[in-house]
Amino acid sequence: MPEVTGDPTALEQLRVQRGRLADRIRAPWWYLAGIAIMWALVFAAPFGSRYLPRGISPYPPILVAALAVASLLKWGQALTTGMKVGFRNLSYRPGRPAGIAMLVVSIAANGSETSLIRRGLLVAAIAVAVLAVAAEVAAQQALLRAIRQDLRAGGGAA
Repeated sequence: MPEVTGDPTALEQLRVQRGRLADRIRAPWWYLAGIAIMWALVFAAPFGSRYLPRGISPYPPILVAALAVASLLKWGQALTTGMKVGFRNLSYRPGRPAGIAMLVVSIAANGSETSLIRRGLLVAAIAVAVLAVAAEVAAQQALLRAIRQDLRAGGGAA
């Protein structure tokens, strides 16, 4: 690969290509709907643990279903955009705020739901779950936005 650090034309071409690549990392409607379904499954676990018969844990089937949905979404996104973004963890600096938000919302929502269900406040628990799903979808959009910005800035996000 030729050296391009001193060639302004090549650097501009690289910037344009990175911008085009970043523009391809958009969340289609089905991706956001799938993210909402995946998080709804996760936030349904406290309801299942309360209303299923004793000895039957809802967590294994919900975990399998949520992982299957997540895998299908990543596969579909790679197929649609032509780019494999992969899963981001908290070590990815540009996406760290969104990742922390996802973690905090998940822990707080599951704890709140469990507490509300134990007290018999089912409607309030459902409201918490709905708000948590909306917050998780917004955090996912923020993560994709951070990946786009990092890619445009020259980072290795893709």
